[in-house]
Amino acid sequence: MRLLLLLILAGVGAYFTVPTQAQHEEAARAYLQGRSGAASDGGEQSGFSLDSVVDFVTGMIAGAGRYESFYLASKYTLDLPGANYLECYGAYTVVRCSEASASGA
Repeated sequence: MRLLLLLILAGVGAYFTVPTQAQHEEAARAYLQGRSGAASDGGEQSGFSLDSVVDFVTGMIAGAGRYESFYLASKYTLDLPGANYLECYGAYTVVRCSEASASGA
């Protein structure tokens, strides 16, 4: 009986704390900025380059993310230039992002 009550309370808590699309977009933006910051710290030339401008414009065009709410958790997918995409999962107001690549068979 206690386990059932605990599961119900956890479910109710998860339902009322599902991250919104804005929270997912903010986490995705922070992840991408952190990734680009790490690349520039690795000895790459800082400032504007043709590649960074092309990536930015392509990302703006392809950047229409897809938000899905599963009531207790949520998912946000963002297309990146090339075959890569960014997936963010969230629950209990916490959002975690990771980059993946589309694998062709």
